[in-house]
Amino acid sequence: MTLLAIKSFFKKAWVWLKHNWKVPLIILYTLALWLLFRRKDAAFLVLEERNKSYKAQIDVINQSHEEELEKRNKVIEKYNDLVSQLEDQYAVDNKELDEAKKKEIKDIVEKHHDDPNALAQMLAEKYGLVYVE
Repeated sequence: MTLLAIKSFFKKAWVWLKHNWKVPLIILYTLALWLLFRRKDAAFLVLEERNKSYKAQIDVINQSHEEELEKRNKVIEKYNDLVSQLEDQYAVDNKELDEAKKKEIKDIVEKHHDDPNALAQMLAEKYGLVYVE
């Protein structure tokens, strides 16, 4: 008779479980969460270490970014200095060239000051001008 009672109990339990399956599932879920999080100090320590690691990584990224910006600014500053030096040198060289041309023209004019046609022809040949009589 006990075997029949046990068999009857399991049939009734199976029917109840098919209709109310959510209740045992919620109980199992609650137990699983309780087992996992009953040591919340360990989970808190893990989260704290993750935050420290994250902050350290962000600090390293920010520091490397600042170093790159400093290097870029130094390169830009060197570039600007070089460009200004080249512009100054170009202005000086151009001025010297103009003075050299002026001196050369002065020498030509002094040599041919008594013959204007020869002077005009000489300047035309020298500087690629067309001499028209």
